[in-house]
Amino acid sequence: MRPKQVHNWSYSKNSNGYIIIFDKHLLKETTDFVNKAFFDLSDRNTKFLKSLFENLIEEFNKNDKLSEKTIVQGISYLLLQLKRLSNENPQNKEIKPKTILEFSKLVSDNICENVSVNEYASKLNLTVDKLNEICKDNYGQSPKTIILEKKITEAKRLLYFTDLSVKEIAFRLGFEDSSYFSRIFKQKTNLSPTEFKSA
Repeated sequence: MRPKQVHNWSYSKNSNGYIIIFDKHLLKETTDFVNKAFFDLSDRNTKFLKSLFENLIEEFNKNDKLSEKTIVQGISYLLLQLKRLSNENPQNKEIKPKTILEFSKLVSDNICENVSVNEYASKLNLTVDKLNEICKDNYGQSPKTIILEKKITEAKRLLYFTDLSVKEIAFRLGFEDSSYFSRIFKQKTNLSPTEFKSA
C-alpha cells in the first residue's frame, strides 16, 4: 500500500480476524514478505498467529516503558513468520488472486469515473459473467457492489478531510445526481452525507 493511499476491504461472508497497519518508520528494516495476495492457513498456524496478535494487543494495553520496543520486535517477528508461511504455501499460484487485485486497482484508479462492469470486464479481458464469478468467489460480492463501496469509502474520506460540498463530492465521484448519491450513502452508512460530515 502506498503512503496515504485511500483503501478499503471487501470482506467475504463470515470473515473474522485481525488487520495490522503500521508506518514504515516503525521498523528500522522493512521485511519484504508480501509476494502473494493471500494464502491459506492451517488450524495450527491460525492459532499460532492469533496468539501473536493477542500478545501485541496485550502489550499495547500495558503501555509501560518497554511496550513500544516490545511491539516493534513483535511486529518484526510476526512479519518473518508470515514470510515463512507464505513461502511454504503452494496454493497461491492461481490466476484469480491476481485478477481480483487488478480489478480492485482499476476501480481505485477510475474512482471518479462512471465505468461500467462491462467496461471493467473488457479491460481485464474477461466476460462479465467471469468477472462476477471471480468477485463472488473472492469477496462474496458482485463487481457492482465492490465499485459502489469503494466510491462510498472515498466519499467518506472527502467528507472528513475536505471542505467540498456534498454536491461537489457526488459529481467528483461520478454521480450525476447528488440526491441519488445521498440516498445511496445513507443506505450504506445509516447517515446522510451531511450527518456523517458533522459527526
